[in-house]
Amino acid sequence: MGHGSSRSASSANILSADELTLVENLFKSMSRSSGSIKREDIFKHWSTHLDDTLLQFVVKFLCHEPGKRVSAINGENFGRLYVFAVRGSPEERTNLIFNGFSEEEQKHEIPTITFLQYVQATINSYLRLQKNSGNSHYLTWSSIGCTVNTRRIGMRSRSLCEDLVKYGDTLSIEQVENWFSTAATFKTIQSHVFQCLFLVSQKKGDKNTSGKINDLNLLPGCKGLENIPHFPSILGLGDVLFLNLSLPHELRNEWRFLFSSQVHGESFSTMLGRITMQGSTIIILQDMDDHVFGGFASNSWTTGPNFIGNESSFLFKLEPDILTFSSTGYNNHYQYLNLHQQTMPNGLLMGGQLNYPGLWLDCEYGTGKSSVSCTTFQNYIQLSGKEDFKIKHCEVWGVGPIPEIEEEGRESKSILDQDSSSKVILEMSGRKMYSEGLREEKE
Repeated sequence: MGHGSSRSASSANILSADELTLVENLFKSMSRSSGSIKREDIFKHWSTHLDDTLLQFVVKFLCHEPGKRVSAINGENFGRLYVFAVRGSPEERTNLIFNGFSEEEQKHEIPTITFLQYVQATINSYLRLQKNSGNSHYLTWSSIGCTVNTRRIGMRSRSLCEDLVKYGDTLSIEQVENWFSTAATFKTIQSHVFQCLFLVSQKKGDKNTSGKINDLNLLPGCKGLENIPHFPSILGLGDVLFLNLSLPHELRNEWRFLFSSQVHGESFSTMLGRITMQGSTIIILQDMDDHVFGGFASNSWTTGPNFIGNESSFLFKLEPDILTFSSTGYNNHYQYLNLHQQTMPNGLLMGGQLNYPGLWLDCEYGTGKSSVSCTTFQNYIQLSGKEDFKIKHCEVWGVGPIPEIEEEGRESKSILDQDSSSKVILEMSGRKMYSEGLREEKE
């Protein structure tokens, strides 16, 4: 395409053959083969797909030339937009924002509030693109009445930028670059926004393009609610998106509805019957103070005297603040579940100890406890409004595929395992099991 070619030095050497064809075909279509795209045509083609704030950034980036007012966009900048947004380095992603902040001046600082708005607009644009493209996973959630909670997405944006907010009212190029070097979740969303944008802007009717759009799933598919058209979930689409991105990769493709107190009733035994042996799960609770919180349990729930789970487990808050608490590695008190035991605590525990739980649900449904401290999870703060709380709503989702139930191997027990109930009571009360180091090694 001559001077207007999208084969720039920065893009042609990085884009795959399919991506280069995608970018060039879209440029040709939007420019009507004229070699440049008018500013107003960007608004015309992309205003339905992008949040207004993000669209303004995109147009200013495409027209960025200090000291000049640019009215036509060449192919080089068009290709650079795709490269920077989809797989750019921290420096390139920062360049995308700063050049998009002002097209006629070269800025070296950006207001913190403006950066937060950019992050929020990117998240909003991702969800909008999923809707506009008819993404199959998106539709499984929207069909049951799950909507976008704009206020909570704003909270999520601020949470993502927590390390930047501390710098005050303005951010430097270096500060934003450093943030991008660790902002894996946001970079994933940003990349998907522009991949989907370029795909959905292609001519309609291309089955190959539709398939590629459906492959860009960050939302899981929702299963198990086909007969419940308006499910009373306390999760918004943004919550589902970010909780899903916090899971191990192999568990992100689908969520399976297991339990809701509003659907199945307020019964601990009913909940237990529906969540055991279902693989990894996410538990979400709302207390009477309208705090929303929960946890991801890595292992299938099973009743018994022992702790189970692994370091991928985490606790989280969604209201009134958005926080995630990952494992400290200090202990293995990730999951505990027991019922109908006279010598053991009866209930569900995630993290902490008997008197200092991260999250405890009593077997007498309706009450729980979240301590002010929990050694199992990093930077933990109390999840609920009150340490001893009452449950307003509870729901549980299975994440990832249903596990195959395998027959347990018959392994010889150590004498240290023969009174496991006593062992767990000691561990839950904070006592160290020093005899664990005395086990004989297997030959």
